[in-house]
Amino acid sequence: MSGTALDHWLVRGYLSELDAALGGLPAAHARELKEQIAAHLDDALGPDAGDQEVAAALSRLGSPADLAAEAGAASGPPGPRPARSIRRMRWRLAVVIAVPLVTAATLGALRISSEASSYAAAGRDQRLARLDVAVVTLSRDLEDECDLSAAYAARGHARPVSPALSQARTATDAAAGTVRAAAAGIGAGYPPGAVHALAGLLAGITDLKTIRAGISSSAFPASQLIRIYTVNVIGAADTFGAAVGGAVGDTRLQATATSLAALLRAENDQSVQRAVLDAALSARPPVLFSENLSVLQQAVTDERSNLTAFNSSASLAEQKLYATTVSGAAVDIASSSEILAEQQAATRPSVPLTRDGLDAGTWDRDMSTTIDDTRKVTGRLDSQLSSQADTARSHATRNLLFSGIATLILLLVLLISAVLARPLHR
Repeated sequence: MSGTALDHWLVRGYLSELDAALGGLPAAHARELKEQIAAHLDDALGPDAGDQEVAAALSRLGSPADLAAEAGAASGPPGPRPARSIRRMRWRLAVVIAVPLVTAATLGALRISSEASSYAAAGRDQRLARLDVAVVTLSRDLEDECDLSAAYAARGHARPVSPALSQARTATDAAAGTVRAAAAGIGAGYPPGAVHALAGLLAGITDLKTIRAGISSSAFPASQLIRIYTVNVIGAADTFGAAVGGAVGDTRLQATATSLAALLRAENDQSVQRAVLDAALSARPPVLFSENLSVLQQAVTDERSNLTAFNSSASLAEQKLYATTVSGAAVDIASSSEILAEQQAATRPSVPLTRDGLDAGTWDRDMSTTIDDTRKVTGRLDSQLSSQADTARSHATRNLLFSGIATLILLLVLLISAVLARPLHR
């Protein structure tokens, strides 16, 4: 048996001692037991096993004298007792082989359980990310509907709803349907903060019917409409976006969702500014009353604060994207027009805003360009969030499959080794 573990000097000495110790057994029993032990050592030890490894394996088996005693060598003439002892010896060998098998199975089960938990968490993150993307679209459509509704109220409720407002409502309803579908099943097992924020958003969507009815019945002035849309519905969408940032477990998703939520709030502030000044320029007379001026100024302050929050959480590439995208002549003109309107409303509140060259059409066009540019950035973050969530779920799936397959292969190898060791029968 050259080139095997049985050639090791410790193994040869052990088997030689075993031969002498088994002298009291019938020859067939002694030969069978020695062959089983030799087969086990040959399978358990590689040809290059070191002295320490061999000594440890032999120690686990026990001394030759002990094995012979258990096998009944010291019991005198052969009979039932030696047979029972040999069976006990076979079970002992089986236990020695079974220990690594059970250990591998336990460790494999723990690893699979851990990967299964990660897979489930990645699935929850993916669903929240996809829902957040749908909420971003809904928020945009709500902003457009809010602005058009405010302008409609400022011009007087008697006239029919404009085609643009009707189209905006249709787009909002479609986006709301997508959000409701994506929200199905999000409840138990998800972070409570996200679940609570989602409930508030769904309640706000339900309120849209009442809000629209109030517009048609002249129940709300333009300024109140803006507050209702912003607080009851759009604000609820912003709250959910912020909750997603704290609900997902993946760090990259957290960063992207947090940046997206901050920029979406800034976009909403831009929309409020567009709605307030558009309503003022569309009114008769076109003046910005003190109450609406306060709303406009607060929206400007909130936008700056939310952009600061965006820059603190966004990567350098995302910050650069915003700086280069939300820029240009129209953005600058919108900013200048807003400053002019604020100054005139503060110093000459009764003078029509149009006297200094401001008009609803130009303001709406320039400020809409600013908002559209911001939406380009949120759109990039949207895509990034969705892609990151899909990648994380894909990695979790692969890891779970790998752990299961690796554990199965290891168990098969150990089982084959146990069979080849022949601990129970020749």
